[in-house]
Amino acid sequence: MVVVPTIGANSVDEVWVDTGPGLDRVLFITAGEVVEIWHEFAHAPTRIGEVHRLRVDHLFAAQGRAMARLVDGAHVSVRLSPRDKVAVGQMIDVTITAAPRQQKPWQAVMGARIAGAYLVLIPGGAGVQLSRALKTTSTPPSGTPAAPSFVQSLQDELARQLPDGYGVIVRRGAANSDVSAVLAECGNLCASWALQARPDRGAGRLYDGGAVIQNAGFHAPTARVCAGDDAVSADRFDDAYEAAIQAATAQPVLVPAGGQLWFEPTQALTAIDLDSGGGSLSGLVQAAPAVIARQLRLRGLTGLIAIDVPRMAAKAAKNFTAALQAAFAADPRYPEILGRSRGGVLECRIAHARPELADALSDSAAFEALMGLRAIQHRPQLAMPQLTVSPKMANWLAGPGAPALAALDRDVRLVVSSAADRATIVERP
Repeated sequence: MVVVPTIGANSVDEVWVDTGPGLDRVLFITAGEVVEIWHEFAHAPTRIGEVHRLRVDHLFAAQGRAMARLVDGAHVSVRLSPRDKVAVGQMIDVTITAAPRQQKPWQAVMGARIAGAYLVLIPGGAGVQLSRALKTTSTPPSGTPAAPSFVQSLQDELARQLPDGYGVIVRRGAANSDVSAVLAECGNLCASWALQARPDRGAGRLYDGGAVIQNAGFHAPTARVCAGDDAVSADRFDDAYEAAIQAATAQPVLVPAGGQLWFEPTQALTAIDLDSGGGSLSGLVQAAPAVIARQLRLRGLTGLIAIDVPRMAAKAAKNFTAALQAAFAADPRYPEILGRSRGGVLECRIAHARPELADALSDSAAFEALMGLRAIQHRPQLAMPQLTVSPKMANWLAGPGAPALAALDRDVRLVVSSAADRATIVERP
């Protein structure tokens, strides 16, 4: 069990990037604590943000869905709006928005879309649109409700500077920035499409979604990115990463003010139970919102979230919901509070996107093998390295992991042992 500190800051301070053979890892740091983790596996790319040209295989008009397949045969479910008129056999451009989960395929939307923290760029579009959320909840840098003049000035400046051949949707996050930051992101999004897109391609991937460092910058635009020559040391990264993984897999999660939280993922939703134990109920209720918000982000949980809150007076329940909403403001996935059921369960929803942390770490053989290769990469003095691996790790390195093994600058001799539960370097006497 891990006591998880609360995080009160509303932005990411630093982004730490660790690049290794076959796997890049990204830590988002707020107030000295990891609040989010990304894993980018070379053998199983995240694909979020990729743009593909696909042929429609099936159409389910009543459900607002079309089915297609990527070049590698993977199925894609495309969400259709009432204005999307498509037919079976038609070629369409789509943007991947969510990873497969629970036997469901990749999720996509129609058209090319490049998402930043403040804007969604629409190549081939025109004009400046405001998101529905920005119209109803926007707040400028001062933290006060956004005046119409603030939103209008932002919209007008974007319209003046937006290059021909592009449209944009202004997201709610723009209201908490300033005009110069939003314009800078607009230029970066346009440059990313112009440099990497292949819009004239007949079929297949038109845009690769961008490099991990670029996407981390779009995800946390005000953060200092520590990568390459500016990267943190391997030991410092590992310490922060392992502490974050321990916090994200704790069951139950102890709340600093007393009490504990239980996170129970199911096929349909994630249930969260608050238990005061022998502590103070008022202390638990006061501290729980910040811990819940951090855990949802750290674990990468998405979909429907059902929070079983202890019975309390109407005013206390209202304060709890307001505190949870405030804590959610730090999450760039924009968690939404749907309301409270008749049984007192608080329902929330987070849009599906990147794989949940548990899914990213589910292939333990692949992950441990990659960690072993990374350890060798950080030991340049080993001229002839040997790595002890389990039979499953060895099989993976001979198959999907072969490119990662070949990416090292030295040959590696594998020592296969059925007793190995981690990939470890063989130390010579």
